[in-house]
Amino acid sequence: MKKVSRNEILKRIREAGIVGAGGAGFPTHVKYDANVEFVVANGAECEPLIRVDRLTMQNHPREIVLGMQYAMKATGASRGIIGLKAKYKDAIAALEEQIRLQQVSDSISLFKMDDFYPAGDEFILIREVLGRTIPEYGLPRDVGAVVSNVSTLVDVTRAVENKQPVITRKVTVGGAVNSPATFEVPVGTPYETLIRAAGNPTVENARLIVGGPMMGALSPDFSGVVTKTTTSLLILPETNPVILRRLTDKKRQLHLTRSACLKCMLCSELCPRNALGHELYPDRIMRSVAAGVSEDLKAYTGAYLCSECGLCATFACVMNLDPCAMNVELKKHLWDAGIKRPSVPRPTEARVFGDLRHVPVKRLVARLGLTPYDGPAVLKDFTEPMKTVTIPLRQHIGVPAVACVKAGDTVTAGQLIGAAPEDKLGANVHSSVAGRILEVTSQAVTIELI
Repeated sequence: MKKVSRNEILKRIREAGIVGAGGAGFPTHVKYDANVEFVVANGAECEPLIRVDRLTMQNHPREIVLGMQYAMKATGASRGIIGLKAKYKDAIAALEEQIRLQQVSDSISLFKMDDFYPAGDEFILIREVLGRTIPEYGLPRDVGAVVSNVSTLVDVTRAVENKQPVITRKVTVGGAVNSPATFEVPVGTPYETLIRAAGNPTVENARLIVGGPMMGALSPDFSGVVTKTTTSLLILPETNPVILRRLTDKKRQLHLTRSACLKCMLCSELCPRNALGHELYPDRIMRSVAAGVSEDLKAYTGAYLCSECGLCATFACVMNLDPCAMNVELKKHLWDAGIKRPSVPRPTEARVFGDLRHVPVKRLVARLGLTPYDGPAVLKDFTEPMKTVTIPLRQHIGVPAVACVKAGDTVTAGQLIGAAPEDKLGANVHSSVAGRILEVTSQAVTIELI
């Protein structure tokens, strides 16, 4: 571990454009500007079929353990805990060896979790690892912790030790493709190129989920690009339940809710946030929707507590209804009406037997019709040729980076092409390849490889 000050660590993290690699993309230099007791590394791989975290822990244990030490120094934490699933035997062995070699067993340890969904939700992770409950509308720092994805810790080590910016991303390409695999690719790589590297779809009328099967987004086509937060490209037949759920018309879902909800409460009983003691009751929201949403929208602010994990829709409801979708719609109505998410955390206590509500990943995979695709997706070299990359200037929570290059410029891999405004929440963006700038817009920079 290099001898660097707390301020220097934060500075190098900011300069490298590091954001939360687990999906949200919150700028890491802002997250680490805190004083906490614990840094918790998230290696639980929340979504089914994704293999990025597991492979990162197997292949980069040194950087993860070092990154944990830098994160602890930045935040003042005295303990670092890496949360991962007990079934990740190779990753556990690799990390334990590094903890021994770096002689940090007195401050850094592993916490081995059962294989359930959504183990990687930071609220659930903190409850499992620390035994503490993050309050409603709260953050991990409210219970003395900062959570970082294991890939983020690798980025932190590279930034602090080598001043290396974030220009690549590991992505699992899975589902109905000929050769499911995980690749480390330049940020801005076209989806089509990555899917081609995995052998192309094996089914006609294939659809693409960007992210995991539970919380990922249905893409209208294959035309997007990889960002710092892209974890997975999942190809599925259009008849798969994962796809059908996202294609269901909202009005039809509302009509089904009004006519078919049994008021059985299973959606609330299996809700992970409800198990933490949060006042989120999807069954009550469903009954309210069935009766017709009242004009007093403040009564529905509990919808803001929903993490949109999707368990209520995909596993709990025996009538194939979608309470999660109702929560999403209510959030939009609340926001449009000027009713914002409450800003004051409200402490809660986890419910008795809440840990008995865990849903095994294998059962969830079977329910989603994904068992045929639940393979290893091993790490492979990315050798697929491509002509251009398109790098978005906003790959994070906050305002877009401001382009600092122009069309015709020649850039090198790692060169700054978008700077975060000094006084606003944001992150720097760097060129992931050596090439020539073809186009610069307020949204993205397109680079031709040379």
